[in-house]
Amino acid sequence: MKSKYLILIFLFSLNCIFAQEFAVINDIDGYTNVRSESNRNSKILDKLNNGHLICVMNPEGNWLNIDYALNKNEIKVGYAYKDRIKLISEYDEIPNLEEKDKEIIFSNKIIEVKVVESKFDKNNHSFNYVKNYPNQILKIDGNDYWGTDGEMPKTEYRSITIIFNNSKLQLPKEALENLYEPNLSSTKVNFDKDNDTIYISAMNSDGAGGYLVIWKIVKGKYLERFVTYGF
Repeated sequence: MKSKYLILIFLFSLNCIFAQEFAVINDIDGYTNVRSESNRNSKILDKLNNGHLICVMNPEGNWLNIDYALNKNEIKVGYAYKDRIKLISEYDEIPNLEEKDKEIIFSNKIIEVKVVESKFDKNNHSFNYVKNYPNQILKIDGNDYWGTDGEMPKTEYRSITIIFNNSKLQLPKEALENLYEPNLSSTKVNFDKDNDTIYISAMNSDGAGGYLVIWKIVKGKYLERFVTYGF
């Protein structure tokens, strides 16, 4: 009986882990409406153009609850019709070729992606602390941050390098800043060959400060990232 109970807990935890997934808007009209509730009569909150990065979860019939952002400082929530989105996992997955202690490499015949992490060096950063709680970090380098719940981070991204069509691209500093406790084993790379678009995504956490991040590289150029809360 105990073993059955443990199996049920394990299956439930897997469900939670995969309850969120990155996607893009993919509508024949070129955009889709984000609504306040899971029905066509509810208020339109925003209109998102094709290619807009979102995170989907909690299906309700033909609708999906989504996280999205119109700027990097505000995560919004709403509902989108499921036929108007395409999951990132539906694009070709670039296989994991090699994983070491501090780096992971993905590669096929035309794409290579190398993700490297390093130890967090607090001497290279500045900190603001929560008033009356001097051990709780409020901001790092003047910014909100991801990966811990107020504690000092232990690791950070060092670099992400992409080789595509014989060109080499290293993601800029702003693509990696304020992202801590990377989990290389959770990293995935997908390729939309019709639009020459590479997606690199990961689920990162120290246990309490869970988050999901995805980077979008179009035709060999870094375009954007989207970060949202993980559960």
